[in-house]
Amino acid sequence: MADTRKLTMVFTLDNGDDFKYNLADPKDELTKSEVDVVMQKMIDTQAIIKDNHKATAIKEAYITTTTQDILA
Repeated sequence: MADTRKLTMVFTLDNGDDFKYNLADPKDELTKSEVDVVMQKMIDTQAIIKDNHKATAIKEAYITTTTQDILA
């Protein structure tokens, strides 16, 4: 059995759409405030642009854990 973790950061774009940015294997003790700081910096530096629309706000962030049961 193997677990994988993924951090999903969801931004709101200037046209109202959402943009999801995923990172594999976030550290175990990651906090919301740490993620918010990074997300805000990504917005401030215009690091997120999709189809000429810029990220303007943090919508949410969450960690997904997936368990794989390897069949023998």
